[in-house]
Amino acid sequence: MHSLALKEAQKHARFVARPRHQFAPLLIAIICLLGPAEAGAKSETFESYVAGNYVKGTPRAELRSRSDAIKLATRMAATLPGAFVLHGKGNSMLPIYTSGTLLVVTPVPFAQLSRGMSVVFCKDNHTVAHVLVAKTKDGWRTTGLNNRRQDYLSVNETNILGKIVAAFTPIEGQFVAMH
Repeated sequence: MHSLALKEAQKHARFVARPRHQFAPLLIAIICLLGPAEAGAKSETFESYVAGNYVKGTPRAELRSRSDAIKLATRMAATLPGAFVLHGKGNSMLPIYTSGTLLVVTPVPFAQLSRGMSVVFCKDNHTVAHVLVAKTKDGWRTTGLNNRRQDYLSVNETNILGKIVAAFTPIEGQFVAMH
């Protein structure tokens, strides 16, 4: 009876001693499920809310190998006037950007800022990337998607560095799909 149960379990298991070429359909299915941005298509923006914050205007991160992420980010920045690349650090923008994500930032006139854009600004001699939440008389309030509170310092014409136009998250190692 024990061997019968084992054979039944093996019949329903998806990853029992299959040759590597049989994983190709699974990889294609995973890419389709992840969507075009994660599969390497042009950066898309979110169309709704993430963590209770409106994020339309925030580009999704493309998952790439470390070397490809660096190449793509630097190439894109080189083609856009005044653009630069930042290496993101921290967890305040989870789940959109993980620590280590490369952000392509372009200058933007203050008057063109809008709710839901992810921007980069200076705060207490630190560079911060957060989402614009609301326009105030002093500028814009921002928040990190993973933060409990909005930022206390307003983004204004003197501390804005630009808006995020693309993001590339370096991935390392191999993916393991489990069912």
